[in-house]
Amino acid sequence: MQFETIVIGHVAIDVNVLPWGVIENALGGAPTYAGLTFAALRKNVGVVSKVGADFLEKFPPIYSKLGLDTEGIMVAGEYTTTFENTYDEAGNRKQVCKHVAPGISPDDIPAAYSDAQSFYVSPIANEITPDVLKAIKRESNLVMLDPQGLLREISKEGKVEIKSRELGGFLKHVDIVKIGKEEVRALRGGPKEVLESLRAMGPKIAILTRGEDASMVLSDEGLVKIESLKVDAKDLTGAGDVFGAAFLARHIATRDALESAKFATAAAGLKIKYKGPTGFPSEKEILGALTSL
Repeated sequence: MQFETIVIGHVAIDVNVLPWGVIENALGGAPTYAGLTFAALRKNVGVVSKVGADFLEKFPPIYSKLGLDTEGIMVAGEYTTTFENTYDEAGNRKQVCKHVAPGISPDDIPAAYSDAQSFYVSPIANEITPDVLKAIKRESNLVMLDPQGLLREISKEGKVEIKSRELGGFLKHVDIVKIGKEEVRALRGGPKEVLESLRAMGPKIAILTRGEDASMVLSDEGLVKIESLKVDAKDLTGAGDVFGAAFLARHIATRDALESAKFATAAAGLKIKYKGPTGFPSEKEILGALTSL
């Protein structure tokens, strides 16, 4: 059986402090938000991640029940990567990291995942190295990277800051790179210059998501902007991974960057109307929402 996509990155246990209240012990990270987006789009998806023993104590085997293959999820250490995310009214986020699970290595990727059509890689706490991307990249597949967790510097007290970092060693093994507004602030230059510099390192497509502001996509067809879906946002956590997963799922099918970005924009807009890791839209719902973009 060939998998359509594999998600690589730590599961997170999130405490989300929002203007309207607090959500405690919410599942987060790419396995949750990207993985469940792929599942909602009826994709055959596997997960590579590491969790702590506390994960087994707090959560039932939710991923397998929701249609994700969990062969690549390993228990290692005492604690799962844990964040406290505080959002203001504009969606800006401050983070404190309470725990970090052990890193992910090429040897942690099950052999059954090696011939997947695509990989979505979204670290949250520097849990991968370039060797992971080198190990998964084939001429026949697509690899998409969200480097958010590679740009996070975590102090001994757990304070998270976004810092510039050389990404060339990662991006030379990547077809699509997606960054958010927090990351673009840390990289040198304006949005267009940052996307150009990222694309020069190897990816064919570079994407910037900016919350309620228009996202930007740079590809062989040039630079395009896509306005966000206007919704009553309840929870912005994971929106970047929803966008990334929806983009990759659509791009596998169409190889059209603009169409895939519009599809992803609608998917993320529909998702943030729901609190926590719920409300992942179907393909039919996304296509219906595209009429307003």
